[in-house]
Amino acid sequence: ETLASELDKGYFIMIGTTTPENWTKHLERRSLGSRLVRVNILELSEDDAILVLMGKSGFIEYQNKVFFSYSAIEKAATLAGRYLREVKLPESAIGILSEAAVLVRREKGEEVLVEGEDIARIIHEKTNIPVEAVSREETDKLLNLEDRLHKRVIGQQEAITAVAQALRRARAEIREEHRPIANFLFLGPTGVGKTELAKALAAEYFGQENMMIRLDMSEYQNPDSVARMIGQPNDARGGLLTEAVRKQPFTIVLLDELEKAHPDILTLFLQVMDDGRLTDGVGRTIDFSNVVLIATSNAGSQFIQDEVRDGASIERIKTGLLEKELRGIFRPEFLNRFDAVIVFKPLTMDEVIQIAWLMLNQISKRLEEKGISFRAEDEAVEELA
Repeated sequence: ETLASELDKGYFIMIGTTTPENWTKHLERRSLGSRLVRVNILELSEDDAILVLMGKSGFIEYQNKVFFSYSAIEKAATLAGRYLREVKLPESAIGILSEAAVLVRREKGEEVLVEGEDIARIIHEKTNIPVEAVSREETDKLLNLEDRLHKRVIGQQEAITAVAQALRRARAEIREEHRPIANFLFLGPTGVGKTELAKALAAEYFGQENMMIRLDMSEYQNPDSVARMIGQPNDARGGLLTEAVRKQPFTIVLLDELEKAHPDILTLFLQVMDDGRLTDGVGRTIDFSNVVLIATSNAGSQFIQDEVRDGASIERIKTGLLEKELRGIFRPEFLNRFDAVIVFKPLTMDEVIQIAWLMLNQISKRLEEKGISFRAEDEAVEELA
C-alpha cells in the first residue's frame, strides 16, 4: 500500500517482475496492481533461445573447463523447450547446459567436448522421458510390446494392438507434438482387464507400474470438482491432477468410470485431449504432451454382453456403442477426441482359467520367497474360475 501511494505522487517510474501465478495471487486485486501496466514477456522461440545459449555458453565453458558442440546447444534448446515446460526458455536450457558441463567434467575430465547425447541424458534423468535416439533395445521393446503386455493381460487382442501401435507412432514422432501421446477410451464390463492393461502398460513402457496417476471419476460428480482437479487461485497446494502431472509428466493418467464425472470435468479433459495442456488455479500451464490418457467406462456393458452372445463382431459392437449407447452419456465432439475407442469383450471360461493360473503363479512366487511351497491342481483352478 505504501508503494502504491508513492507511485501516485509521480516522483519515479517503477519496473517490477513477477510470474503470472504471483500476479494473480498477490497483485491483481490490490491497489498496487491497479496502478501497474501489465506487460507479458513471452517465452523465446527455439531459434532465439539458441542465440542466447551461444552467448551464455562461453561463461559456462570457462567455469567448468569444458566445451560445447553446436549439437549440444541446439539440443538443449529443443529438448528443454519440449520437455521442461515448467521453466521457460532460455532459462531451462541454460540450466541444462550447466548440469551437462558439470556431469561431463566429472566423468571425463577437463578440456572435453559436451555433445548432444550428454544433453539428452540429462533430460532423461530429470524426466524419465526416453528423449535420446531410439536404441536397438528400445526398438525391440516397442516391436515386442504386444507380447510383453499379453503376459499380464489375457485376451483383448484388439486393445493391446491399438495401444502398442499408438506408442510406436508417438516414439516415431508422427503424432501431433502438442497433444498427449495417445487418448484411449476403454469400454467393457467390470473385471475384463481394462485397468490391468493400463497397469501393464505403465510397467512395460514407462518402466514402473506406479508411473500412473489414477483418478476415480465417481469422486468428481459435483460442480466444484474442477477446482479440486486444477486447484484454486489462493491455494498453493495446486490441483490433484495438475500437481501430479507437473511432478510426473511422463506417465499414464487413468480415469476410472468416466461416465460418472461431472460435465465440467469432461470439458476439462476435452481441452487436455485437444491441446495437451491445462492452466491450473494459480495460472501455471501444465504440459500433458507426454501423457497417455486412458479413460475406462462400464457404459454399454449390457449391450456388449448381449452382442457378444449373438456373435457380433467387435466392429459392429463398437459402431452400436458409438451411434446409440454412448450418445446420451458423452457428447459427440468428446468421443471424437479419442484416438481409439476400444471394446473389451467378456472373458471366455478358458481365458478366466488362464487368469486364475497367472494370479496363482504370482502368489506362488511370493510364497517361495518366504520358504513356503504352494501348488494348485488343474481341477481346483477350474473350480476357482
